[in-house]
Amino acid sequence: MGVLEDEVVIRFETAPSYREFFERCLVANRPCILPRSLISHWPAEQSRAWVSPHDGSINWSALKLHYGSQTAPVVVTRTNAQGDEEEDRQDMTIRDAIDLILAHRTDPSNIKAIYIKDWHMIKQLHSDGSGVGDPYVVPEIFADDWMNNVGAGDDDFRFVYAGTAGSQTLLHRDVYTSYSWSTNVVGRKRWHLFPPRVVEHLRRFPAVDTSPMVPDIQSLQNIIDAGTEGKEYSELHRAWEAVQVVDQQEGETIFVPSNWWHQVHNVGECISINRNWCNAVNVPSLYKSIEAELEHVEQSLCDVREMLSNNTEGQEWKHEFYKLVQDVAVQDAGWAWHGFWKMVLRNLQTPPTDSRYRPDAEWVQTRILPLAQQFETRQDAQWLDASILDTARQCRQMLQGQMG
Repeated sequence: MGVLEDEVVIRFETAPSYREFFERCLVANRPCILPRSLISHWPAEQSRAWVSPHDGSINWSALKLHYGSQTAPVVVTRTNAQGDEEEDRQDMTIRDAIDLILAHRTDPSNIKAIYIKDWHMIKQLHSDGSGVGDPYVVPEIFADDWMNNVGAGDDDFRFVYAGTAGSQTLLHRDVYTSYSWSTNVVGRKRWHLFPPRVVEHLRRFPAVDTSPMVPDIQSLQNIIDAGTEGKEYSELHRAWEAVQVVDQQEGETIFVPSNWWHQVHNVGECISINRNWCNAVNVPSLYKSIEAELEHVEQSLCDVREMLSNNTEGQEWKHEFYKLVQDVAVQDAGWAWHGFWKMVLRNLQTPPTDSRYRPDAEWVQTRILPLAQQFETRQDAQWLDASILDTARQCRQMLQGQMG
């Protein structure tokens, strides 16, 4: 079938208005590339402080000077004696990570790539008292951001990624089908994008929702090229027919919609600013994704369920079981119902941006109210922590109040 017309990545020559972006990308769930003019007012863009004045690569010394005491996960990819790649992930200070990168420049040894990932730069800037200003301002078209409308001490989904040539993030979708946007401050990336309609074809067993996905683009191509599609990964070619390969240049921003699977490769040294985010447009997708995750966790804990039900009279064991399900989901994906409904209530009470950059209240109500009503009828609802039900009920009451 190939790439459908309404899936083709839009390349905006000029930054769109919020209304155009809302209709063409958010509601349509369609990816796009946005021009450098979108970030022309960013301090990091105006100062070019992150760019080496000598060759246009990353100015690692400047990053070390301003952010060296911060910490982040660092992935080091090595080639073992058999020629296979192995990844080692550990938390480091930015100073130590940059020292490793600079040493790698002069003596690569068996290290293929080094990648600073999921670096909560902004959160740490706001808490470390360093006085260093924010390097960017969220573009207005992304301002309706429910996931990052949080207090100073809360976790967030605001990241910086900085890596050497060849560093990459393997095939994945963003947490609970959230949106993401990513801006290359220095360097270039290559993206492989798969639309939601072909996701099942990436699975080992396409008809099984919980079946493992092919891990990366290289593995996918190897299976197809070798003609070994058969009992396992039998439909990879159908996914590959719909892939789009997108080169994102320095200064450009990419928008990745809900449930688009993607792999990202740094063509050279690259540093990017990234956010996972959501709003009323894709919150229904997040809701369904959390439902699916909890169902998967329940299935994986079937032996625990049986043990609890056999050892406890009546139905009270379900309180313990469904609390465990929530806890495991949080450990695996960072969220479950408590975080979801807390986020929804916070954004209904205090929207993250003014009315020019978000849909009107009636539109939001039509998206969110059915979720709140459905949630209260879930089989597990009566066994969940009372605070979860109370938060969801507050959301429903607020939305019903908007109906007059």
